[in-house]
Amino acid sequence: MNLHSGIIVPRWIDVQGVKNFRDLGGWPTKDGSGYVRERTIFRCAHLGDITPEGIKVLQGLNVKAVFDFRSDPELERYGKLPDEAGIPVINSSMYESHDFNPKNLAATLKNFCSGPAGIAQSYLETLEVGKKSFGNIFHHIIKEFGQDSRNSLIVHCTAGKDRTGLWCMLLLGLCGVDNEVIAREYALTNVGYWLTDEELAFRADYAQLSVDQVKMSCSAP
Repeated sequence: MNLHSGIIVPRWIDVQGVKNFRDLGGWPTKDGSGYVRERTIFRCAHLGDITPEGIKVLQGLNVKAVFDFRSDPELERYGKLPDEAGIPVINSSMYESHDFNPKNLAATLKNFCSGPAGIAQSYLETLEVGKKSFGNIFHHIIKEFGQDSRNSLIVHCTAGKDRTGLWCMLLLGLCGVDNEVIAREYALTNVGYWLTDEELAFRADYAQLSVDQVKMSCSAP
């Protein structure tokens, strides 16, 4: 917590080649006692397309660890943070490769397209399977981030939306941030993440869904 920061902390950070990169700090606690420490936890989409200039930004932010929630099929398609960045990438996958076959992926996306009940069910399932991965990040923070620490870390998945958003929800909740503010932070992904026509077509074909259904599944509810 930091009493001298605030919601005016610049939320978005331009990291070339990376979508949806933003600071999770600066949000006020609901009791008015302070704010979440800024420039400590960042969230984003995948880092596979980051440019050399983007890597310099991460190094300037003093990023010392990257927690990647993605599974092997996602890594193969989108890549990961290049080794030359010199930042450890910690595999935090919570799904098996078979979870991303067309049948299972289509079922997941259809849940997202079925309204609030379907989305809630998908998120409850993700929280269950992600307990170990989520917990490991909290252990890392407790161990490595003291009161005077100036280091930072990144959490991400492919879009930086669902798995990443759920972990960020837990963190902000533990910091005492109001649920309405947490929902507002989550919805920022509607600004920070988008799919190209090629990506939309690929996902629709792979999951045997329409392009409109894929668009719906990729927006924050």
